Amino acid sequence: MATTLVQQQQRLAAARQRFAEGGSLPAQLLAPAVLRSWERSRQAGVRPQQAPQYSSLAQRKLRLDDPADRLLARCVRQDMDDLWAAFGGRRWTLFCVNRDGLIIAQREHGLGDEAILRPIQVGRRVREIEIGTTAPSCALAEDAPALVRGNEHYLDEFSQVYCLSVPLHGADGEVLGALDITGIGERDSELLRGYFRQAALSIENQLIQQQRDCHLLAVQHDARWLGTPLQGVLAVGEDGQLRAANSVARRIFGLPRNGVLPLMTLDGVFAEASVHQRRRLLQAGPVHRVPLRADSALQVQYLRGPVRARASTQAVAAVSSLRVQGVQAVHEAVAAHAGNLSAAARQLGISRTTLYRKLQQAG
Repeated sequence: MATTLVQQQQRLAAARQRFAEGGSLPAQLLAPAVLRSWERSRQAGVRPQQAPQYSSLAQRKLRLDDPADRLLARCVRQDMDDLWAAFGGRRWTLFCVNRDGLIIAQREHGLGDEAILRPIQVGRRVREIEIGTTAPSCALAEDAPALVRGNEHYLDEFSQVYCLSVPLHGADGEVLGALDITGIGERDSELLRGYFRQAALSIENQLIQQQRDCHLLAVQHDARWLGTPLQGVLAVGEDGQLRAANSVARRIFGLPRNGVLPLMTLDGVFAEASVHQRRRLLQAGPVHRVPLRADSALQVQYLRGPVRARASTQAVAAVSSLRVQGVQAVHEAVAAHAGNLSAAARQLGISRTTLYRKLQQAG
């Protein structure tokens, strides 16, 4: 088997070079998703023999400016820790990219030992136009799990690299990013796919829980899957309107795989249920069986109600009060020093530039 794998990799390398020069590929040589990525890489002008052209890494690489990136990074944290504990190690890295290929979270150990992996860091992008075909680029483009091994990568330098990715979805089923494991060596791909798919579902469930102004319901045909990544989750407004559904719930109810949900109410979804059963849907209590259609039923669990923004008025008032007090302190310090900004700044413990800016803001 090892000899067969070596021969396959040699065949891939030769075919890739001919492909880069404009030739065609033998049928069935590549998975369709990888083939399409090779085509995009060639069209972008990437050459197999070139070195990876990573974008420069900003000095503030650990700071995520986009709130959506920060939210996704928070939601992937626990699942990345669990996956890293199970599959991580030297010569491997686990990371999450956003929809644009920007690495926003990472787990790694000993990447300094592998020069080819060292540039993979938070704040850097992994895109086909820079490094050719990789599993994250395939997962993002195809909205499907992707495995790219050895010479299935478009660059010669990645001939020893193994990477597997799964897409991550938001509350409307849209692709938000991808979760990836990359390293030198081999892994049981079927095993990894299963664990990474469950992690992607878990992360999706955490993202849908950010619908704070909604009731959340968990649904499944089999109650054993409630409380796991395999549960369906519905976000329901105070008016009973469905606001969002995770991918499992979309499959259960036959809803579109992605996009904003069609206008529908919880009562409409469970039209076969009795009035009493529908009333219980948005009430805390034990798991209960609710008819879905004449020939099937669901186990339903109420997770939580809308999360109110407590004391929001008081918080706004407090911030406003602090701002007024700060402006007043600036004016008093300037007046006490007869307009000497340097002396006033020293009294307040701020720079002269900051003081001047505060005066401008105060008008």
